[in-house]
Amino acid sequence: MVVMERWAIYRIHYGIDFIKQSIDSVKDSVDRVFVYYSVHPWVVAPKVTYMNKIMDMPGLHEDVQSFMYRYYKAKQKVSYHKYECNTPANQFSKLYRMSVEKAGHAPRMVIFMEPDMVYHKCVPKALFEELEHRTDIPCLGTRQVELWKEHYWRIPQRDRIGPMVWHIERAPEFNTHFGTWHPNAQFASDQFHNYNFGFCLNERTMLYKHLTAIQFSAAIGDSIPSEEWYEEKWLNWTPLTEDLEISANYKHTIPKAEPYEMDPVVIEQMRKSAP
Repeated sequence: MVVMERWAIYRIHYGIDFIKQSIDSVKDSVDRVFVYYSVHPWVVAPKVTYMNKIMDMPGLHEDVQSFMYRYYKAKQKVSYHKYECNTPANQFSKLYRMSVEKAGHAPRMVIFMEPDMVYHKCVPKALFEELEHRTDIPCLGTRQVELWKEHYWRIPQRDRIGPMVWHIERAPEFNTHFGTWHPNAQFASDQFHNYNFGFCLNERTMLYKHLTAIQFSAAIGDSIPSEEWYEEKWLNWTPLTEDLEISANYKHTIPKAEPYEMDPVVIEQMRKSAP
């Protein structure tokens, strides 16, 4: 049964730096927010090869459950659930179907979010409305502004789709591939975009992110990261640093970071919403 609701669904293993600002940027535009967290990465192994050395894989240092309890325990609209998975393939599709089971019904539309993606608060509602009127497509996504280390640096624009909005009645049996992305997705109108803070996490979390990427990339068939990236390109970055893409075979696809003036309304929105 489909009801006239709009949902947001998140997955998170690490990276709580921006999840509160992310949730707060969409929750006023949806009826329910489901957050699924895991305490293990997709590939669990005790060792990882890093900088030509075999080292112990560090454990996850963040407690997502405690974080969610602290900020959302009394929020009926926001629920959080433990869920372990050994592959990102179709993960959001599975999380959607789990949410339907928990709710007892399906929504009319759903947006799939990552914890480092933030919107201007006006955008999610506009995205739902745009998809409602574009009756020839089942889903659409936004272009991303990918920030680099701080909100006043970004990487050049890439055609990498951000959060995806799905119209369930038009695609009841959809699959979502590795992330929020789908090969049939179309971009929303140019005035809509999301901010991606995936390169702006704290140092400890960014290193953990890098090590887990090294560990699971080969196992899931993803591009292999450059082991030197964390220290050479990110940790010791200067405005002159070049070739910032993490994938070893695609370094040149991000030539350099460039100065950026972020919307001051969103800066203030995030400041008020910060943990």
